[in-house]
Amino acid sequence: MKEQKAGSSGAVQSVQFSPLPDHAPVAPGKKQIQSLTDVSLQVSFELGRTKKTVREILQLQIGSVIGLDKLAGEYVDVLVNKRSIAVGEVVVMDDKFAIRITDVISEQEKEKKIK
Repeated sequence: MKEQKAGSSGAVQSVQFSPLPDHAPVAPGKKQIQSLTDVSLQVSFELGRTKKTVREILQLQIGSVIGLDKLAGEYVDVLVNKRSIAVGEVVVMDDKFAIRITDVISEQEKEKKIK
């Protein structure tokens, strides 16, 4: 690029950038998990479900009990971004509730749930 005058502030010169590093293409089937390690995900635990009518919801008050479809002591579902990835059991750790993972759902089981 030729030198050009830029008003009274002086001459404008061309800029030289260093070449970008060559990155080998990722082989098909290889996943670059490393680039995803800092991505935040929403993790939640489902203790159970139930269906209620609007009338029943409006009648709730302090002390009301809502029954769920799971038995006491039954495993809970571990969800990541609303998708089930594992099951676990509720435990108490340092006076707080926590979940101990007991089984991670296999890829085949995940595919069955999608279909």
